[in-house]
Amino acid sequence: MQAVAGKRVIEKILIWCRLCPSIEVVRPSSCRRDTVVEGAARRFFDPRGVTLLELVMVIFVIGLMLGISLPIASSLAGRLRAGSARDSFVNFYARARAAAVQSGGEGRLHIEANNGQFWVEVDTGQAGAVAADTIGVVLSVAREFGGVTMFSARQVLCFDARGLPFTGGQCEPHDSPVIFQSSTRADTIQFSLGGTIVAK
Repeated sequence: MQAVAGKRVIEKILIWCRLCPSIEVVRPSSCRRDTVVEGAARRFFDPRGVTLLELVMVIFVIGLMLGISLPIASSLAGRLRAGSARDSFVNFYARARAAAVQSGGEGRLHIEANNGQFWVEVDTGQAGAVAADTIGVVLSVAREFGGVTMFSARQVLCFDARGLPFTGGQCEPHDSPVIFQSSTRADTIQFSLGGTIVAK
């Protein structure tokens, strides 16, 4: 009777130990969960490496992800460049007004849409001196914001000593929009007659 019971116990132990990855294990104490996990890890990280089919599938998935993400990233970059060019123009417009108020003279925002440039000048008002002085830098849209073009029907926007827009001489009305165009987006700046930005 004891022999039969012992035989059944040994059979159960052997069945249990078949789950273990190592053939050398014959004791139930060796058939632990850690041993089973280690065996699964060894089967997963096969020392033989990967097959050519698996490698091709990985390369295909990576190429698919790049094909989807690159156009989206390019579109976002174009939108950011056009927005940055628009914001720079708004800053230069405010700088022309501030320069006119501070100098007590005429502040001018020059726009060369064909060359994609704009800059601020202020009338020095000094006899025998240069009639106008450039404030800051001449900003080139093409150089600073690659791929962005500028459209404007006006070439010179002026402010008087009170910071109000005026026309006369080379100064033109502040009634025409300025557009910054990238491959995926167009940003428009519209001015009011009082010289404020009403849409952008």
